[in-house]
Amino acid sequence: MKTLIKNGIGFYAPNYEVHPINVLIKDTKIEAVSQLPIEAGPDAIVYDVRGNLVMPGIVDTHTHLTQSFGRGIYDNRHLTQWLLTMIHNFDMTDEEVYAAAMLGCVEAIKSGTTTVAEMATSEQSDIIFQAIADSGLRGDVCGAFGDHKEGDGPEPDKNASQQLDAMHEMYKRWHGTYAGRMTVRMGPVGLPACTEELMRGSRALANQLGVGIHTHCCEGDIETADSLVRFGKTEVEAIASFGLLGPDCTLVHSIWLTDHDMDLIAETRSNVVTCPSTNTKITDGMPPMPPLHRRGVNIAIGCDGESSSGTYDMLQEARLVSLLGKIRDNDAAMFKAEEVYEMMTINGAKAIGYKDVGEFKPGYKADITVINYPAAHLIDERRLMSNLIYSATGGDVNSVFVDGKPLMVNKQLTQMDEEKFVCDTLQLMRSATHLLPK
Repeated sequence: MKTLIKNGIGFYAPNYEVHPINVLIKDTKIEAVSQLPIEAGPDAIVYDVRGNLVMPGIVDTHTHLTQSFGRGIYDNRHLTQWLLTMIHNFDMTDEEVYAAAMLGCVEAIKSGTTTVAEMATSEQSDIIFQAIADSGLRGDVCGAFGDHKEGDGPEPDKNASQQLDAMHEMYKRWHGTYAGRMTVRMGPVGLPACTEELMRGSRALANQLGVGIHTHCCEGDIETADSLVRFGKTEVEAIASFGLLGPDCTLVHSIWLTDHDMDLIAETRSNVVTCPSTNTKITDGMPPMPPLHRRGVNIAIGCDGESSSGTYDMLQEARLVSLLGKIRDNDAAMFKAEEVYEMMTINGAKAIGYKDVGEFKPGYKADITVINYPAAHLIDERRLMSNLIYSATGGDVNSVFVDGKPLMVNKQLTQMDEEKFVCDTLQLMRSATHLLPK
């Protein structure tokens, strides 16, 4: 089957100049990209986007989708207090987990995301996998596996061996399913909640299965300092000694880093995901992305969980990444619009091991985001990249395709009755009073 998206405009590397764009899709992959009209044949499905901006699908490189049910009820708390409140209150039924994950997926689609890198609640991960699969999104998923008591949190109910078995079972059940849309990575939740045994075992299992590792790293100052007490090393030094770092390792947050930590991340070609809305809202700290960038580290962007960030809108996150980068070193040239655009497309794909996502090239997955153009805040092709990053939001997204299949066209979801879903979910949220902080 062939699909043609025609009469759009798009950015062309290396300078990201704007020119006409037509994209021909065969089955799930891009067959041709051209500034000139493309003949698709009489049986092709044709979408005339009428001058809208056509770009590679946005990659959200770190999510906790079920936290959509926690948005707005755990506000005004610092990271440590917020985390404890979540641990003691955020306990959902299976029905609530599915609805919350699907709500997050709907918000992601409507704001232009085509891929989510989800760290799921390990005990209910199958439900979250199913929601992502049902939504039509591409999902690279891990569980939040821990085997060590973190701070004032509860004692873990599984040891390292049991958690590694659970990771392996997750891989066997889900990796490569839904025509390859669903993939699995190893997910030790983060060193404050993991033993050395679990960390080393995660690396061994990742190597055995040929997948990567996704973990939180140096998110809070108190949590990061715990590593010095337990191991006599910084958090990054410890996980480096356990063998985790490398091109297939994704480190989420990476805030409380020493210069040596940043050198280790760069030397091992590990990936970093920054989540600026979370970092500012629950006062994690100022992300040191400029010095990582100067070291050549691959930086991607994540919306994290809505309980801490308040949004699954990657365009808002991209803007904040750039602004925080500029103010951190008082350098107005830091994180230009083009660089942040790459963070939410090709850099995000690279961080989670996708070699055929994030760009418009023949043979790449047909994951596509269409932005309404022109608009009052998006005028003049010569400055469109800057205006996309600094002025656009998810509300400007018109259509979304994954594997060439439309998930939203002209702002209408194609996989569900959005109005009914929102009304049903609203009733479920109203009844979920057990989630409220006590």
